[in-house]
Amino acid sequence: MCCAGIDVSKPHLDLALVFSTAKPTRFRFPNTPEGRQALLAALAHHRPDWVALEPTGPYHLPLLHLLAQRGFPVALVNPYHLAAFRRAAGERNKTDHQDALLLARYALVYREELQAYTLPPETLRELKALVGYREDLARRERAILNQQEAAHWAGSEEVIPLLQRELACVKELLREVEERIQALLSLIPEAEVLMALPGVGPQVAAAVLALLPPHLWGQAKRAAAYAGLIPEREVSGKSVERSRLSKKGPPLLRRKLFMGALVAVRHDPRMRAFYHRLLSRGKRKKQALVAVAHKLLRCMMGRLREYYANRLGQGVA
Repeated sequence: MCCAGIDVSKPHLDLALVFSTAKPTRFRFPNTPEGRQALLAALAHHRPDWVALEPTGPYHLPLLHLLAQRGFPVALVNPYHLAAFRRAAGERNKTDHQDALLLARYALVYREELQAYTLPPETLRELKALVGYREDLARRERAILNQQEAAHWAGSEEVIPLLQRELACVKELLREVEERIQALLSLIPEAEVLMALPGVGPQVAAAVLALLPPHLWGQAKRAAAYAGLIPEREVSGKSVERSRLSKKGPPLLRRKLFMGALVAVRHDPRMRAFYHRLLSRGKRKKQALVAVAHKLLRCMMGRLREYYANRLGQGVA
């Protein structure tokens, strides 16, 4: 039995190999095309049962795609789970070499529970990039509007025309990006299924399809856990029970679902009744809206589950 862990940073790829009957082995490669090929050659030589990576912004993506294309059994380890494993192992040091070794040991311990990564279709990869870029543009639009107001109050008339030009450029880019997102959604059958629900417009559907892994589509409980919309309970002895939102998933996904909840409460009688029922029990408005967002995501996954069941019944692969 052999498991590999790879710690990815911008300059380096640290590889650790853990064996059930031998001492661990460590390597370091540059995070370049040549370095990635050398790492793949080392993996091909040792043939690990699992290769574990921790997501690190964009730096792990080229290697992740290469591993998936070459057919290596690669697993993306949730940083929260890895941090808990580090504490349980009593690790005091945190270096690149130690992180790679920790990932390999995690894969060895949890090898029966790991989920193999599969490369998503090009459509979903492009959708994810556009959804992220649209959010960046929306933040920049809000920042420019704030700068305009500040310049107006400060009497900085020479700055206002420049800000107006920048704002026009950002709005044009936003329009183009939204058109591209709409075009991609038209190519994904699941998007039409999701947008049939009140509160689920193109932005919410695009965020769910882009940020929720495809293997979770149709799985309500696991999707809600991934999105960080489930509560965490803390009860110890005679202490008062505390419950709070886990917030362990993509923040953008939660924000879009919260927006969808606001719309659903206005236009969906069932969601509105659910929302007011929570308020009558003493929940604050924000707590009730988060619960609506949770329920909305579960409804979306339920629709997808029905869609897949119908396709299966019709013999559609």
